[in-house]
Amino acid sequence: MFKKILVWIGAFVGIVVVGFAIFVAARQHLKFDAPLPPVTASTDTAVLARGTYLVRHLVACTDCHGDPARRAEGAEGKEIPLSGGHLWDIPPGKIYARNITPDSATGIGGASDGAIARALRYGVGIDGRALLPFMEFQGLSDEDLAAIVSYLRRQAPVHHAVPMHRYTLLGKVVKATVLANPVGPKETPLKVSPRGASVENGRYLVEYVSNCWACHTQRDMKTGALTGPRFGGATGFDAGTEGSWSPPNITSDPETGRLGQLTEDGFVARFQAGRAIPNSPMPWPNFAGMHEDDLRAIYRYLKTVPAVKRDVGPAFVEAKK
Repeated sequence: MFKKILVWIGAFVGIVVVGFAIFVAARQHLKFDAPLPPVTASTDTAVLARGTYLVRHLVACTDCHGDPARRAEGAEGKEIPLSGGHLWDIPPGKIYARNITPDSATGIGGASDGAIARALRYGVGIDGRALLPFMEFQGLSDEDLAAIVSYLRRQAPVHHAVPMHRYTLLGKVVKATVLANPVGPKETPLKVSPRGASVENGRYLVEYVSNCWACHTQRDMKTGALTGPRFGGATGFDAGTEGSWSPPNITSDPETGRLGQLTEDGFVARFQAGRAIPNSPMPWPNFAGMHEDDLRAIYRYLKTVPAVKRDVGPAFVEAKK
């Protein structure tokens, strides 16, 4: 009787495992229907100037999509091709930044303006599949969405085929469950972007454009889910064989928060000075080109964020040899 029970338990477990494997496999290539935002690329000089500012400074697309062979130039704020290929070798697998130049064969040249805008706003790729939530720009205003699409259209096309993502078993399970559905905006995006040194503009830039919370909040490195207090800092950002980075707490806590120790003028000066720590993952040269009003707006908004008492330690910790 005992042996029969074990056999039945084994059979049941086997059925569950096989069933789950079929479930995971069946959900690897789901397609979704999301609306195409009413965005049309423009050649207007003011629109292109805004697009340049967004892509090269506020959103810092170069940091991920820039040519890996020219990352040193990109790290200094130079305009390098957004031809993709950068690799993140993380627990879910090997993830590659895509080519977002207007090359028709290997980039976004064959996609409509609406399809490019949909990828940013609704997380649905040109092929209809859910994109990994690495680009969290769902809250971009209609105006800025159009400016970015316009800028991307005006780049020189680069023929560069980027490898497909290579998921581990963990990655396939996460892709079929936690990250199965595309991520859209949490609230209705603005039609026109705020401007000036206002808290409203600061909120827009911090929450939807430069996404300060994305690095300065602790995450689960396996699923990407936020696990710590917003803006309270994070630990364990991999720096390869060199060590690890810990984005600091940027709340106004007087003991552990950066904004508790910086005046508004000091905050502006820090950004305008660029990179202070070699190889820092924060795109300082890009952010150094931000308009002063935008920097003041960011400071004023962050001062409204609840203070968090959390010391994440030094920004960089060398690996033990």
